[in-house]
Amino acid sequence: MQPMLDQVFKNAGIQVGDEDALVRLFSYRLFSAREPVLQSGQAWRQLYYIQSGLIRLFYTDEDGNDYNKGFFRERHCLWPVAPRDREQGVLFSIATIEPTEVLVCDIDALYHHLEAQGLWQRFALYYAERLLESKFQREHDLLTMKARERYIKLKADLPDLIARIPDYHLASYLGVTNVSLSRLKRGINK
Repeated sequence: MQPMLDQVFKNAGIQVGDEDALVRLFSYRLFSAREPVLQSGQAWRQLYYIQSGLIRLFYTDEDGNDYNKGFFRERHCLWPVAPRDREQGVLFSIATIEPTEVLVCDIDALYHHLEAQGLWQRFALYYAERLLESKFQREHDLLTMKARERYIKLKADLPDLIARIPDYHLASYLGVTNVSLSRLKRGINK
């Protein structure tokens, strides 16, 4: 639990003596590969800290096609930063790619625990800023870079993740078809 506490709450100012109370809010959950974690339209009520495994967030269109919006792995924390997602339901789905172990915490319980100490805003602001930063970068990359450049950047930024993500998920994330991704990879690996 200590790596999770250090990783997730380092910027919130949690006091050393309060860690035990915080730990009691969490439970362990194991998801199998390709298991849904949350379906589009459902309210997102938990924080997930990934101990091992890989999770994707994705949109599905009316024809059943998935479009990946992000991948999360070990030591990543996912939670409904936007209040709308907690209240009205998310516009995307969350599923595992491989068997995934997570520590789970009810977001309302966490909110009340941190708010009682005056720490919720500090905790939430850190994640809101990171989320906004990553969204701006992704938007920039999709709008200003060619597919080849996006793939090279992804490969440089997340080399260990490339091997774990199936090509069809990578293609969707990069905004290309599977065939285009195969061509890109062949051209780069020559």
